[in-house]
Amino acid sequence: MNKPLIVITGASSGFGAEIAKIFNQAGYPELLLGRRVEKIQALPLNFENVMIESVDVTNQAQFKTAIDHAEAKFGPVDLLFNNAGVMLLGNVTTQSPTEWQTMLDTNVMGVLNGNTGITQKVIMITVDLMKNTFNILLIGIFLFDDRIAKPYKQSINNNI
Repeated sequence: MNKPLIVITGASSGFGAEIAKIFNQAGYPELLLGRRVEKIQALPLNFENVMIESVDVTNQAQFKTAIDHAEAKFGPVDLLFNNAGVMLLGNVTTQSPTEWQTMLDTNVMGVLNGNTGITQKVIMITVDLMKNTFNILLIGIFLFDDRIAKPYKQSINNNI
């Protein structure tokens, strides 16, 4: 039985890279998205069923094109792990509004852009970079059907 497609944004480092390793070891086909593809290519993965795309999640057209290419090769997206984000720390009284807009565009619109072009029910996991705990992985799971979600939750729980 073929396993379903997993899409991970922000796959070049942090949670995204670690989740990519977990699902890669479990044999899932993956679309790994990030701005720094050389860092994704350097991950210790079996790249046989991995597609890597340089995507800025704030660019809806780029995001949709990458998903379309992966779905053409691997089938419909089954899980979207929205991990891309930025946190430009600063003092609210002196920080540039341009930085606020960058954070909003990436952390909010980037998540919404991920929904564009996905053709079936998916499980979406969103990492909220405003929170500083790993528990957000479990809190941020939006389950449409627990029968679908169970193998993913098990895979994540076994590797935490």
